Amino acid sequence: MRTIGRGQRTRATEGGARRAGAAAGVVLAAMLLGGCDGSGPGGGVHTSTGSVSSRSATSSTSSTSSPATGTVVLSTTGLQVTGSVGTTQLAQVLADARVARTWVARTWPTQVAAAGTVRVQVAANAAQFARLRGGVPESDDLAASTTASGEVVIGPAVMQGLTAQGQRVVLAHELTHVVLRQTMRTGLARWVVEGSAEYTAYRWTGLSLGAACPTLAADVRADRLPAGPPPDAAFSGGQQQRAYQDAHAYMSFLVDRFGENAWKQFVLATSAGSTDAFGADFDGATTTGLRAAYAAFLRHTVG
Repeated sequence: MRTIGRGQRTRATEGGARRAGAAAGVVLAAMLLGGCDGSGPGGGVHTSTGSVSSRSATSSTSSTSSPATGTVVLSTTGLQVTGSVGTTQLAQVLADARVARTWVARTWPTQVAAAGTVRVQVAANAAQFARLRGGVPESDDLAASTTASGEVVIGPAVMQGLTAQGQRVVLAHELTHVVLRQTMRTGLARWVVEGSAEYTAYRWTGLSLGAACPTLAADVRADRLPAGPPPDAAFSGGQQQRAYQDAHAYMSFLVDRFGENAWKQFVLATSAGSTDAFGADFDGATTTGLRAAYAAFLRHTVG
């Protein structure tokens, strides 16, 4: 899921069964609320929009509606967007989802192809958002979530005040959960679930790690460095913003140290339920043994 304002991603659902991604999601950094819409160096935002740069549905989009309920369904290759918020807003979500899907496919092409059509539901209000998510108690920061069945649910906050880049990051984060099937398993480490989605979503924006993780960057500059990836408990309470940033940064570190192929193998194996993929894919390393290297990476990258 994803949250707005206080955090940088969101936490997975906590009511009852704590599925690894039954509501895996994300919290938004303040930069995505305004003033940062693809101006970073080398950002994929300007170059990857293609025919949807106008943020409207293209001629390849099909549309159906139900006069009785006011529900509109927009469909294009690999995506279906449903909601009662109005065709213009749904077309905007569909356009941003197409860009987000392109970003995710650059990292996970096989998984995106295998996922088929992903359904995105756009809630008209907070009550509908909670219902679509399965009745999980509402969070003031929650922006989006992915259900256990693999549907993305977008809350009203995504449509209110986010830049185009912010909406795409939210959608790319959730689409990563879907294509990696992370919401379909229990017991996955939260830092892997949320960190893989964060890294995937942000890598094509052109934002530096420090810009994407400002709270962590400030702590690194104050010599308050994390020892390793965040524990599951860090994703609840009032510290989820920092937990998402820590997970994102640790994934960036693993890619930097071991290469993208090893990182992908680790994420795929862990998302499929492996409990020993870390050592297997990272040359026998442990998070404890990598503590000094991680600190050096942070100081060099965001310090």
